[in-house]
Amino acid sequence: MASTLEKTRISDAEMEQRRRLVDSADHSNTMEGLKRDPATDHIFEAFIRGEIEATDIVPMLKEFRAANG
Repeated sequence: MASTLEKTRISDAEMEQRRRLVDSADHSNTMEGLKRDPATDHIFEAFIRGEIEATDIVPMLKEFRAANG
């Protein structure tokens, strides 16, 4: 029996869909003149891998900015 601490692995299809969402957001931001800081890539990769949900991204980005100026 799996530990309750273990995350359910998301499917490869879900990972691909999440990657497309991140890529689309990056594209939209680029069109607005914004560029993602590569130091935040770990946050977006965690979302793609299913380790966090989309609702976790903004709070994590704010926390990252507060800690890194």
